[in-house]
Amino acid sequence: MGIIALSESDCEDCHRCVRNCSLKAIGIKNGQAEVVEEKCIYCGQCIDVCPQNAKEVSNQLTSLEQKLNNNKLVASLAPSFVAAFDAGPAQIVAGLKKLGFSAVEETAVGAEKIADYYQKLLEQRRKPVISACCPAVVNLIEKHYPDLISYLADSVSPMVAHGKLIQNKYDDAEVVFIGPCIAKLDEVTWQVAEEVDLAITFNQLEELFAKHNINLQQLKSSSFDDELSSWAASFPVQSGVLKAADIESTFNSEIITVSGLDECKNTFEDILAGEIEPQFVEAMICSGGCINGPGLSSESGVHARKEKIINYTKALKTEERAERKIDSDKIEINLKRDYKNKKETEEMPSENQIRSILSQLGKFNPEDELDCGGCGYDTCREKAIAVYQGYAENKMCIPYMKGKLESLADIIVKSSPNAIIVVDKDMIIQKFNPKANELFNFRKEYPIGNKLERYIDPEDFIKVWEDKRRISQKKVEYEQYDVVVEKSILPLADYELVVGILTDVTDRERQKEKVAEMKEETLEKANQVINKQMKVAQEIASLLGESTSETKVILHELRELMKEEGV
Repeated sequence: MGIIALSESDCEDCHRCVRNCSLKAIGIKNGQAEVVEEKCIYCGQCIDVCPQNAKEVSNQLTSLEQKLNNNKLVASLAPSFVAAFDAGPAQIVAGLKKLGFSAVEETAVGAEKIADYYQKLLEQRRKPVISACCPAVVNLIEKHYPDLISYLADSVSPMVAHGKLIQNKYDDAEVVFIGPCIAKLDEVTWQVAEEVDLAITFNQLEELFAKHNINLQQLKSSSFDDELSSWAASFPVQSGVLKAADIESTFNSEIITVSGLDECKNTFEDILAGEIEPQFVEAMICSGGCINGPGLSSESGVHARKEKIINYTKALKTEERAERKIDSDKIEINLKRDYKNKKETEEMPSENQIRSILSQLGKFNPEDELDCGGCGYDTCREKAIAVYQGYAENKMCIPYMKGKLESLADIIVKSSPNAIIVVDKDMIIQKFNPKANELFNFRKEYPIGNKLERYIDPEDFIKVWEDKRRISQKKVEYEQYDVVVEKSILPLADYELVVGILTDVTDRERQKEKVAEMKEETLEKANQVINKQMKVAQEIASLLGESTSETKVILHELRELMKEEGV
């Protein structure tokens, strides 16, 4: 299972995930969405926008529960935890220790190290520096903007820095990072992050608390195992890195802080184009910072979450805190790291190949390219390229499928053995199929747009529209056409239309009439025979001197029986 898993049964072809992913890291295959790992930066936006909940985050809780109570498990709690739970920091720590963590520390302890590193880096480097705290930003540059790799700060993230500190402080520790970020689940698989064993989201932690019946608000307070008293706790909010590194006031206009995928992309493209040359770029993929991460669910808005972080950070700066149990400032760790160009080279179709794919969608000229965006791509050409590369399908095109369905409907209507007549509420003909033409259009004119009364009596159609009640299998004879039909008429109120389906039963009715005539002729002949037989019987009876009454009764019953049997 990848970082983001998709449920095939729940995907409903809405293409919202494709539409909202500006990196087009979601492909469609056999009508189902799938993650394109080579492009995905694990920002989690596709999970947030999916209306069917067809996507979910890789869940490491089973692995975590197997590690609980081993006396070596240390939690690294991301600084945005303050905005993630309806409980105080000390109660959250208590909850983690009740789960079985032997120690709980703030990831911001590692952020202190990174803040100091950035401050020194900016004093030494003359070209732009892009922060590397956000693993989704690192993925974005390595997979999509590799020309900016040399601009990335050559340091690990606060999570990895903290993992190194923990491993240095505790023997054989197993480190579990807990935060709001899905991309962290990917980062722990990187070679540079070998000091961190596992990562889960705040939402998954809440799930674990619920499973173990832990109510944070009912717990007694418990303190972190390494105290923090710096601006590093402000890392999860936009400009928090600048504040922690104390570089905001130093460079002023040469400092850029960006959050949100599209804003990051625009900034990186401006740097590559030479339009801007900042000294430092604080980049975060989540709009507003980590406090708006996909692994953090809160009823509070982004600004309310930001205020909680700021208030918590200010409190750290003003409180009289106990001496640190272990002074992390004195621990030396290697913070350097390298990056790789992970951009995949994709084969591009030729212009003829693009035109060929577009023609399959009925787009033969530029004016046919509606660029409606219904497929998830901004333009029809982008969609055609994605089809060529295997990331999209023709049937994702809504106008194409609509036209195909309408064409199929027309074929069905035209080939129907029944007369199909569609009129609007004013009884103006909207559709008159070939069978209707054959039965009722002796003038051989074009009926669309004419009044229905020009061809047949519209009384039943009018009644159905007024009553909004259908008529089923009503037999009607149109003497002027020498036609008998069974009519089924139904109203389509939402579309202000009335649809009539008229089945030609002329041959059947004529056959029934013919059979009835034959029955009548047979009965007449039978009557004649019976009458002759009665005369003969009477003559014989008179000669024999016997009563004919019994004979009459028997012959009468025989005649009636013949009528009933239809002989």
